[in-house]
Amino acid sequence: MAALFGAALLLCAYMGLRSYWDRRQPVELSDIVFVMEGGGTERELKLWHNYYNNKEYLFLPAYCGSVSEAGAKIIIEGRWEKSWDGTVLNGWEETGVLTDGEHLLQAGNQEFTVVVMHSSQVPALFITTSSGSLTHIEETKGNGEPGLYEMVDADGNVIGAGQIRKLKSRGNATFLEDKKPYQMSLEEGADLLGRGKQENYILLANRQDQSLLRDRIMYDMAMEMGLAYSPASIWVDLYINEEYRGSYQISEKVETGPGRVDIDVETSDVQTGFLVTLEYPYEDRLAEAAHYFTTANGQNVVIKRPANPTKEQIAYISETFQEMEDAIRAGKLEDIPIDLTSFARKYLMEEIGKNLDAMYSSQYFYRDALSADREETALYAGPVWDYDKTLGNPLIEHTRPVDFQEPRGIFAASLREDASWWYDLYQIPAFREAVIDEYENTALPVIDNMLDQRIDSYRDEIWDSAYMDYMRWDTFEDFKYEEEPDFAEAYQAEIDNIKTFLTLRREFLNDIWLEGRIYDQIVFDPGEGTMYVTRVDAVEGRTLTPPRKPKLEGYVFDYWVREDTGEIYDFTQVYDGVPFTLKAVYRKEEQEKE
Repeated sequence: MAALFGAALLLCAYMGLRSYWDRRQPVELSDIVFVMEGGGTERELKLWHNYYNNKEYLFLPAYCGSVSEAGAKIIIEGRWEKSWDGTVLNGWEETGVLTDGEHLLQAGNQEFTVVVMHSSQVPALFITTSSGSLTHIEETKGNGEPGLYEMVDADGNVIGAGQIRKLKSRGNATFLEDKKPYQMSLEEGADLLGRGKQENYILLANRQDQSLLRDRIMYDMAMEMGLAYSPASIWVDLYINEEYRGSYQISEKVETGPGRVDIDVETSDVQTGFLVTLEYPYEDRLAEAAHYFTTANGQNVVIKRPANPTKEQIAYISETFQEMEDAIRAGKLEDIPIDLTSFARKYLMEEIGKNLDAMYSSQYFYRDALSADREETALYAGPVWDYDKTLGNPLIEHTRPVDFQEPRGIFAASLREDASWWYDLYQIPAFREAVIDEYENTALPVIDNMLDQRIDSYRDEIWDSAYMDYMRWDTFEDFKYEEEPDFAEAYQAEIDNIKTFLTLRREFLNDIWLEGRIYDQIVFDPGEGTMYVTRVDAVEGRTLTPPRKPKLEGYVFDYWVREDTGEIYDFTQVYDGVPFTLKAVYRKEEQEKE
């Protein structure tokens, strides 16, 4: 009996010392896991540390329910006891209500300020990589590895789950961002977007679009305008290896096959079907292209499908494109088999959005294979892709020769070096007539609906998800500059920016296409000073938008005068349709100080 009593004392002493030792040991953030229930299963979520305010964030998916319903079990490696807002939790006890806002988590002699945030309305996509890390995937564009996925809707229902053949990093300029885009290729096709089973899905980060809306708006507009194979997409809250990665847009990929661009590219015949895209004349971009050619006018064209074309097929595709280019430059649409409607609608997407990449990149075209059953097939424009740099995106650099925040101006059909397809087409009366007809009867009702309802509905749908993304990625750099975060004001300003741009863009296109108002570009001469944008779009009967002020060392810009009359220009007067040049007038900095 004495021996048993002594053993019990030793055990108690050991447990006491162990408990004391555990409490003294530091708790790493990676040791803390929140176990959430939903969809009939449990999922583990990790905290994210904000280095600017030294707080931990728990980002909860929509299926966790309202703030009055969500609870969690907290597991801390090496700790049995912990407390949540002063309530001691042992083992698998739940926290109870997880309300939005700050909470106190204690483990041993450490305290963590945990900020809880809930998403709503959008699904959650959970991915686990085989390595348990994103290090290899994000090290070099195109790197990938297998894994598992599960997509759960806002009510906790599983939309799809299974094995990932390869999760890889993607993108051009967007790959250089901290929040990176990915491609998810599944072992077995799954219907994640309600458009049938597919194997390849794109996860757009939208890091260069603070609204997170522009790609979705443009894709849906194209679909509603009847542009074939426009990609379907929805927003999701993305979690990879139990860590919240932000609000993403999961989209169909531009590719050939059933449910996508449904053409025959598997044929061994020379006159194969093909999917191609225009590309910038950058060495790094072209180096990534397995097969591309350059037209006589300097337009780079990348062959996306067939994936492994023969030399004869490459020659056929390039010759076909050259014939198209020659006919278009000669203004002879009747000599070539193109689908005029698709070209008009695709051009409208570029022009309505005033797309920075309109002449150079993500401009897709496709044609079906020729065969005994198809002796003649047309070249189609589309599908649409990559519109984060549209609709007046304020992140587009102001150092460009075109003001992309200005809603006026024909841009996609303006002449640019080594890129003239849209410009040459726009010079052809038959094409312009098709554009105006499609704009009035097809595009305009879609624009009206976007402005009246859809953009606001998108905002409401993504609001909570965007809020979490805003905090996770410091979207407007409030933390970076030690400013008080104000998501509601900043995000609504982004939505208003899109609506204002699209409203004024509609007014401009109505003016020149439907009302026949004169459209010019007024030259602004900075003299010895410098300015990036030297031409401002002018519409008969409308006032001019003043350009950004020119700069001249030692001087301060004062006003603009008309070169022909010497009069100070009044920007409140309307343009009469007669072009002129305005010259900058400066005064010395000393005068400014006086």
